[in-house]
Amino acid sequence: MSKLLNYSLKRIVICAAIVLACSIPIYYLALSRLWQYELDEHNVIVTPEAMREDKLLIIGAVTLLSALFFAILLGALILLNRRLSRGMWQPFYQTLKQIKQFDLDNPDNIHFEKAGIAEFDELNESLKRLLQANIAVYNQQKEFADNASHELQTPLAIVQSKLELLSQGKTMDDDQYNLIEAAQAALIRAGRINKNLLLLTKIENKQFADKASIDLYALVQDLSVQFAPFFEEKGCELQVEAHEPLVVEGNRILIEILIGNLLTNAIRHTQGAGHIYVNINADRLTVSNPGTEPLNRSQLFKRFASASQHSPGTGLGLALVKQIVIRYQWNVEYEFRDGYHHFYLVFR
Repeated sequence: MSKLLNYSLKRIVICAAIVLACSIPIYYLALSRLWQYELDEHNVIVTPEAMREDKLLIIGAVTLLSALFFAILLGALILLNRRLSRGMWQPFYQTLKQIKQFDLDNPDNIHFEKAGIAEFDELNESLKRLLQANIAVYNQQKEFADNASHELQTPLAIVQSKLELLSQGKTMDDDQYNLIEAAQAALIRAGRINKNLLLLTKIENKQFADKASIDLYALVQDLSVQFAPFFEEKGCELQVEAHEPLVVEGNRILIEILIGNLLTNAIRHTQGAGHIYVNINADRLTVSNPGTEPLNRSQLFKRFASASQHSPGTGLGLALVKQIVIRYQWNVEYEFRDGYHHFYLVFR
């Protein structure tokens, strides 16, 4: 039954019950007066005991008939509401089903049929226009992300190669070489920002649709090999402990970025040599690294914001982490405790 009609029906039943309860004393007073009038009209004398018994009998009969009438009326109303609910609200549920099945990657799978009811037809037409506008914006963003990837990477690569050629010149002095090195570092950072922004756009547009079962312990082991040079350069050591197996469903590329960014963040915010720990439990993964002071919680997951003055980055690594956990309806939490930064990925 329609929730809306069901709600209205409940109110009608309560109202009917109140009317029935209030009608009983009214019946009693009205029939008592009528009964007394008939006795006086025909000069009939009845003993008080007999009059009381007759009144109670009549009131009981009338009350029973009234209750039966209300029960029949309510039963008929309930059946009528059920029939109305199945018929009148069917177009609404069809529209709701179409909206739930809508997928931006396959926009042609949605089609609103004519309901024959003016209000629902107008609703369907408004939804159709709204979805078409969103599909157009989505396609434009998707096209922009693809075009920007090619258009920006090419000039960045050209500038990078030119700077490398300049740095190899024989007439370079130390000041010129330092300037070229600084320009190369800024260019590398610009390229990294460009890639991360494009990645954020793709995540927000849900362009990573493929899903697979991923063993996080095996994934962390693979990443530890890839990150080994960075750990050695910083003088850090990675220790991975899996207390319970943890397998998640998601796009492998995104999960690699998610864990990789947390490891990169741990390396960046570790002052000097130290141990970085990854602990895996049944429903969470924790990345811990030593630190001297807590990170700025209000800036942690914002784009282009730095959570620490000592280890500035592009400001997009943790923003990517946040977008990925939102994409899969997971959660990421941060805590500074006992001289360690702890990042928790909660998979539930």
